[in-house]
Amino acid sequence: MKLIEKNRSRLPNELEEEFWKGQVYTNFYRLRKFSMILLFADLIFLFTDFINYQKGLWESVPGYRLLFYAHIGLGVAMLLIVTLYWSTKIATVSDVRRKHKYFEYFFAFMSMLVCAVISGWIDQLIHGQITVFILGCFIIALFFYLKPKVSFCVYIISYFILILGIEHQQHIVEVQEGHYINASLLISTAWFLSLTLYKLRVRDFLYHNHLERLVKERTTELEETNQQLTKEVRGRRQIEERVSRLASIVESTNDGIIGMTLDGIIIDWNRGAECIYEYSEAEIIGESVKKLIPSKNCFECDNSLLSISPAMPMTQFETIRQRKDGQLINVCLTVSPIKDQSGEIVGVSTIVRDVTAQKKLEKEMARMDQMNLVGEMAASIGHEVRNPMTTVRGFLQLLEQNKDSDKFSDYIPLMISELDRANSIITEFLSISRTKATEFARLNLNTIINSILPLVQADAISADKWVTTKLEEIPNLLLDDKEIRQVILNITRNGFEAMNEGGCLLIKTCFEDNVVILSIQDEGRGIEPEIMDRLGTPFFTTKEKGTGLGLAVCYGIAARHNATLTLETSPMGSTVYVKFKVK
Repeated sequence: MKLIEKNRSRLPNELEEEFWKGQVYTNFYRLRKFSMILLFADLIFLFTDFINYQKGLWESVPGYRLLFYAHIGLGVAMLLIVTLYWSTKIATVSDVRRKHKYFEYFFAFMSMLVCAVISGWIDQLIHGQITVFILGCFIIALFFYLKPKVSFCVYIISYFILILGIEHQQHIVEVQEGHYINASLLISTAWFLSLTLYKLRVRDFLYHNHLERLVKERTTELEETNQQLTKEVRGRRQIEERVSRLASIVESTNDGIIGMTLDGIIIDWNRGAECIYEYSEAEIIGESVKKLIPSKNCFECDNSLLSISPAMPMTQFETIRQRKDGQLINVCLTVSPIKDQSGEIVGVSTIVRDVTAQKKLEKEMARMDQMNLVGEMAASIGHEVRNPMTTVRGFLQLLEQNKDSDKFSDYIPLMISELDRANSIITEFLSISRTKATEFARLNLNTIINSILPLVQADAISADKWVTTKLEEIPNLLLDDKEIRQVILNITRNGFEAMNEGGCLLIKTCFEDNVVILSIQDEGRGIEPEIMDRLGTPFFTTKEKGTGLGLAVCYGIAARHNATLTLETSPMGSTVYVKFKVK
């Protein structure tokens, strides 16, 4: 709107060509039709001239003959103009050329020239009026889109032609003077009307042009904004896809990922953590991480949270954690700080990997290496030690029968008893060796348990404890009867020793997934983690009179039967599993 207020009648140079092209294009087809109308009107005029000729008016009034000639001239001019307009096609504004503008100038000039000649030179001889000139002036003002200078020139030239005609053809002074005044007022009024219409068209053009520019500017701004928004949306979509992909990875990984505040409150908990600790997300979110740490290791949490700093690298260490059921597990923790956009630490991220199975495998491999070493030692030196001991025991028995050794009668039985105890230890030691011959037969594990059950019950009654069995139907296995009996006796006696008076021992068998499982469960206080790590190690014992070979012997026997021996413990008791694969 500022452009319109600044210049209402004059076009800026950069818009002038655009304005006139639009004017020519808008008025082109209207003038083409108007030229056809004038051509048909001229035919009617010629027909009227013919009627006048028949009436004899050409002879009586010489002006009618001149009028005929004027109509001939008008017809030729209109025929030329019609040919120009109808032979030219303008489909769009961009098709407008400079010559098309001159078509309109020529049309307007020829029209006013004919009107001036007829009114000034011919009508003065007929009726003395300038009606045709008046009509021509207003037609030019209303139907032709001329520049002010062009319209002024057309009016002035036609005015002088009119005045010259009146001067030569009109001999009545009063009529001449009246025509001079009327013609002057007429062209002034017509030109003012043409100028006013021109200004209105200019103003309308500037207004629409301003609106178009505003629309274009706003459209450009909207397109830029849209492109920017599209780019941002695309970027956000990529970020969302990346976040979704990372979230999917976090949720699908077997490792537990835990996010917590600097106070140790859990705020993030993935599916891996749920599988490791057995706490659902609803159960653990908002709880302290200390809920996952054994009471004796709580200092680890405080130390980890206190050590968090911006320069803190990602740290990794192995430790013990506690599951929902109270079971202790070995885990590998990777701890790193969580930072916000400003780089400030707002929390702690912990990646948890359950390495309990790996630790068990490592311990099992170490134990097997120890068993192999001990077995080789047992095989190589066991017999060498037992033979001298047998000789010594024989001589002690001879001395005991000699009357001269009465003063040693209190010592000799003790010495023989200790030799027998040493011999039993060597016997157990020899049973560890893999080179010991094993006699396998197709037997049923339930039959062996039932055969040895009276002896186990006797041990239970003597210790004021109970023993129960739950034996399911199982297939026969290749077993060594004596070694399996030894395994059952060793494990049940360890279970009795772990329980208080009144405790109950459960012996159970079942068949699952092509595996026969023997489980012996006690109701003791459980086994400490540090002791669990060393169970099965030869000569390691927690008993005052134990040899530390009982469980080691059981591991050796299980290995010779291609079975696995595992232990599970909790404050409610311990369970030993011996699993035999069915062939």
